[in-house]
Amino acid sequence: MATSDSTPEEPATVGPAVGGAWLSRLAALTTAHAARLWVAVIVGLVLDAALTVYGIRLGLTESNPVAADLIARVGVVPALALLKGASLAVAVGGWFLLPERYRGLVPAGLAIPWIGAAAVNVLAVGVVLV
Repeated sequence: MATSDSTPEEPATVGPAVGGAWLSRLAALTTAHAARLWVAVIVGLVLDAALTVYGIRLGLTESNPVAADLIARVGVVPALALLKGASLAVAVGGWFLLPERYRGLVPAGLAIPWIGAAAVNVLAVGVVLV
């Protein structure tokens, strides 16, 4: 039976709703700025990786135990390429699997920790160089 109401229906959910209005607002904000967030992802990736390589060459150690183990096994550059590449692959897959209105959460979920890690690396390298 058709109605005169032209608003799209919300998709049916299985189980309790997660996030509610807060998540919807966050998703709308991040999706509106998704292109900028993807740029931030690339900037964060490059800064984090470059500063990690530089810090290790200065004698610092990787604090992430999974990354540290992989670095010990295959070397810093191959390990970072593998870890960052796998993260990007999962993110791109998530981007295509998520409903369009939530897609901006994907680059935000990578940009925030990678930029945070780069900031920590700047501080660590700065302490060593001072």
